[in-house]
Amino acid sequence: MKKDYLTRAGIILAVLLLGMKLWASVVTSSMSVLSDALNSFLDIFSYSVIHISVKLHHSESDQNHHFGHRRAEPIASFIIAILAAILGATIIKDSFLGIFEEHTVKQNTFAVGIMIFAIFSKLVIAVLYKFSAKKHKSTALEASYIDSRNDVLASVIAIMGMLIGGYWDHIFGLIIGLWIMYSGTSLGYKNLKYLMGNVPSIEIIDLIRLETINVNGVIGINDLRAHYVGDVVHVEIHIEVDEKLNIKEAHEIGITVRDRLENLQSVQKAFVHIDPISEISQGLNV
Repeated sequence: MKKDYLTRAGIILAVLLLGMKLWASVVTSSMSVLSDALNSFLDIFSYSVIHISVKLHHSESDQNHHFGHRRAEPIASFIIAILAAILGATIIKDSFLGIFEEHTVKQNTFAVGIMIFAIFSKLVIAVLYKFSAKKHKSTALEASYIDSRNDVLASVIAIMGMLIGGYWDHIFGLIIGLWIMYSGTSLGYKNLKYLMGNVPSIEIIDLIRLETINVNGVIGINDLRAHYVGDVVHVEIHIEVDEKLNIKEAHEIGITVRDRLENLQSVQKAFVHIDPISEISQGLNV
């Protein structure tokens, strides 16, 4: 399934579930169901942002963005994280205050059916998001998968609160709020490294070194810097070559290193600097 079709499906499902859950919360007077409805309201905005970011993320570079738009999805995910944290805090406050108030939940068969439908529909779309995120290496779709997975849990908690009733309804609403806030902050922290230009993992750094040193003509590496630009890595590396090589030969080695690094899945761009060294220096490096 194409990424944009999947994000559109998420928006449509979120709108449908919002209307159904709001109706269920009104007829049952359930705080936990209302909390879950507000979660669906957040989904509408979240999936809309993701839909736009997915389209922008893979668009071609232009005059104002020479290296493309790879920050689009991490930005979208971070926005979602902030909104999730705000929504979670609001639900926590309202649910906590409601615990100390007398509260009666009305049972309704159709409302139960709505919540069961919400659980299974979000479970299906969560699985689709997970496979699509893995296939396309998409941080935005991964955020959608995490959000949909959390929605399943939130709806399970909401239906428990609706069926048990009493002050437990507000307690379960409180749990949903805490879960939404936790998920939002976790997602935000994960995507912050993409936006702040963090150094990639030691595994990626080691792989870059290995690919470089295995190129014929590369004697050593004396400097290596790498950072995230969106969800991909840019590398600046200084390679050592024999000073007796002519300019063309040294240049070809640099091109080979660049091409090998840019063929790595996590690397978008490699900047290779060539440092000629003497036989004496080579001996010292051994």
